[in-house]
Amino acid sequence: MNTTEPRHLAGLDLLRCLAIFIVVLFHYPRPEGHESYRMLANFGWTGVELFFVLSGFLIGSQLMEPVSRGEAPSLKRFYLRRSLRILPPYLIVLALYLFVPAWSESPVQTPAWRFLTFTQNFGLRRNGFSHAWSLCVEEHFYLVLPLTVLALRGRVRAAHLLVGAGALMLGGMLLRAWLWQRHFSMLAPEDTAWRGYDTLLYYPTYARLDGLLCGAMLAALRVFRPATWERWTRGARAGALAGAGLACLGVVLWLNEEHFRYLAHTMLAFPLTSLGYAALLVAMASPTASRVCARIPGVKTFALLSFTIYLTHKALQAQARGALEPHGLDAFHPLTLLAGAAAVLLASLALHHGVERPALKWRSRLEARLSHEPTPRPALR
Repeated sequence: MNTTEPRHLAGLDLLRCLAIFIVVLFHYPRPEGHESYRMLANFGWTGVELFFVLSGFLIGSQLMEPVSRGEAPSLKRFYLRRSLRILPPYLIVLALYLFVPAWSESPVQTPAWRFLTFTQNFGLRRNGFSHAWSLCVEEHFYLVLPLTVLALRGRVRAAHLLVGAGALMLGGMLLRAWLWQRHFSMLAPEDTAWRGYDTLLYYPTYARLDGLLCGAMLAALRVFRPATWERWTRGARAGALAGAGLACLGVVLWLNEEHFRYLAHTMLAFPLTSLGYAALLVAMASPTASRVCARIPGVKTFALLSFTIYLTHKALQAQARGALEPHGLDAFHPLTLLAGAAAVLLASLALHHGVERPALKWRSRLEARLSHEPTPRPALR
């Protein structure tokens, strides 16, 4: 494992599995008459927020570890790692969406250059491969965080960092509230103008900084206050954090059902979700949680496949439903569910072993050339 990364934590693998599971639920049909399922699936949008918290923590740790040793993080190495981690499978799936119309779950209306420049999430209307919007947010984070770490290293105290993070989160809440008041406060529930809500307040990067910010702050805690991090990931404190995190997520579940898209939800749902998942991340980083999670079969494998599952699941599940519907099998028939799951799993495994792993091996060789060190073991983060 590379020394600029936190040690492998099996508890975080379980969180990755949870994230991809509820994202898949969110993108699956929600028919009437399945209210418990509908409630859980409606909550599935928070899976992306969990991915953002995990990304903020892991990427933040990579960048801050050198700073804790008095070194500057290497931007060349950082962007090499990110490019060869994200781009190969992403470009393969993008090519399928652009050049194989039968692949897509719906027509692709977004121009190719928006996908290639990671600007798709601004002005986005839902269409084929629209779920790639979250990668745009991640890419913007990869541009901003390294420069922020370089600018602030040795120049900021912990108290200033906390105040700045709090101000940024509060600013996001106020910005969302202002946009809601300006565009949606006078709309009736049935008004078609609500279709613009996601375009303005769900997809854009300025609306989705909460999770990445919480994750990066946890990374700073782990790197620069390791004794405090150790105290909070052990014993009763970890259990208390897990309880607090679940309480935050419970409030979000209630907001999701009772106030979805209204002012309270618009202001509070993103920060509460991020804080809830951040608390769960600390709890799941505990040695006890990692020991337990390491024994659960399949957790590490599905965590490794989470990115390729994210890229392929909407198209392949739609194809499975389309193929079986003429035979009288609806979206919730066991054979439809099994066929969709099998197709996604097989495609994800093929993409992982055929594209991801070779790219990671190439990345390791290039890293070794940059550092003039023996080839490190490939890592997925």
